Amino acid sequence: MDIWWIKAAGYLLFFAGVSASVYFLLPRPSGVKETTRTEVEAEDLTGESAGLAGLLKPVYAPLVRFAALVLPAGYGQSLKSSLVTAGIDRKVSPEEFLAFQGVMLCIFCLMGWLFKPQFSMVLGFGALGLFYPYWWLVDKKQARQKAITTAMPDSVDMLALSTASGLDFLAGMKRICDLTAKRDPFVSELVVAYQNIKLGMSTEEALKTMALRVNTPEMHAFVSILIQAQKMGSSISDVLKLQAIRMRQDRFMRAERAGAVATQKLLLPLVLCLFPIIFGVIFGPYVLKYIYSR
Repeated sequence: MDIWWIKAAGYLLFFAGVSASVYFLLPRPSGVKETTRTEVEAEDLTGESAGLAGLLKPVYAPLVRFAALVLPAGYGQSLKSSLVTAGIDRKVSPEEFLAFQGVMLCIFCLMGWLFKPQFSMVLGFGALGLFYPYWWLVDKKQARQKAITTAMPDSVDMLALSTASGLDFLAGMKRICDLTAKRDPFVSELVVAYQNIKLGMSTEEALKTMALRVNTPEMHAFVSILIQAQKMGSSISDVLKLQAIRMRQDRFMRAERAGAVATQKLLLPLVLCLFPIIFGVIFGPYVLKYIYSR
C-alpha cells in the first residue's frame, strides 16, 4: 500500500502548524537598522531590505523588459503602491517584481516536480510560487505600516520638544533627522518629506505625499491635523504634544487587543494542523492494524 501521501500530508501539517504559531505569536523585524547621518544615501532612505527579491535580481534581470510588456496597468499600480509603502520602491520596480514572480514560479514548479513528478503536484507548487512573492510583499507592507504607527508617538514627542524650544517645524524635522542615529521607519519618512521640501515642494504637499506613502489612518489623521494647525496659526508644539498623547494611548490599546487575540490565533493552527498529527500518532497503529487484518 502506497502511503507516501499520508507521510507528506503529515509533514506539511506539522510544519504549517509550527510556522503559523511562530508567525502569529512572535514579533517580526520591521527593517530597522543602525545607521549614521553620513551613511544615509538618497536612494536608500528607508533602510528596508528587498530580501529574496534583491538576492535574485541578477537572475530575473533579463526578464524585466518582457515583464514590462505584459504587466497589466491595474496590477502595476497596486504593486507600485505596495512597494512604496513597504519602503523598497527604490530597489524593486513593479516590472522587476513581476519578473521575480515568474522566477519563483519556475523554482517552485521544479521543486514540485522533484517532490513528485505529477502534473497536479507541479501545478500546486507553481501556484504557491506565483502567489508567495505577492503575499510576502503585502506582509512586508503591513509590517512596516505597523512599525511606523508604533514609532510615531516617540518621534512626535521629539518634534514637540524641538518646536517648543524655539525651532520652527521644518527646523525640528531637520533636527530629528540629523540626531536620530537609530533610524526607525517614521524618521525615514520624515527624511523623505524634508528632502522633498528642499527640492521645492510645499510643506503641505510634502506632508500629504508622506501620508500617501505610508497610507495608514494614523498617518492621514496626523498630517491632516498638522496642516489644519498650520493654516489656522495654532501652536504647533501644543498640537504635536496632544497628537503624541493620543498616539501613545492608541498604541497601548492595540497592544491590549493583540494580547487578547493571541490565544485565538494560536488555537486555529493547533486544531487544524497539530492535533491531526497527534491523533494520527495515537490512533494510527490501530487503524493500520484494522486495515491489514481484514
